[in-house]
Amino acid sequence: MRKTINIAGQDLVIESNALLPRLYRKEFGRDLMIDMRKLSERYQKDPDNIDTEVLENVTWLMLRSAGNDVGESVEGWLAGLDDIMSVYMAMSEVVDLWLGSQKTTSRPKKK
Repeated sequence: MRKTINIAGQDLVIESNALLPRLYRKEFGRDLMIDMRKLSERYQKDPDNIDTEVLENVTWLMLRSAGNDVGESVEGWLAGLDDIMSVYMAMSEVVDLWLGSQKTTSRPKKK
């Protein structure tokens, strides 16, 4: 699934697919499913108290997966942004894309 979001005044495409959890684990050594569940739960309870590192990591990886030039590291990408708050403002769109990509469109077969 793909979606266009705005970060630092630029319209950028993010992508979530079946490869994303594997890339996340390879890049960050963490489980994306667990991190996104915690991020979503914490955001629903207290939007002002979220794990910004997870959000930054998954946003960067989704941008990279969609073919955007975001450099070789999250840190490098963040250092090049003039408006860091725009990453956090796009959080709901990043989480929505992640959750939307988790839905199945297949129907169970009857036996």
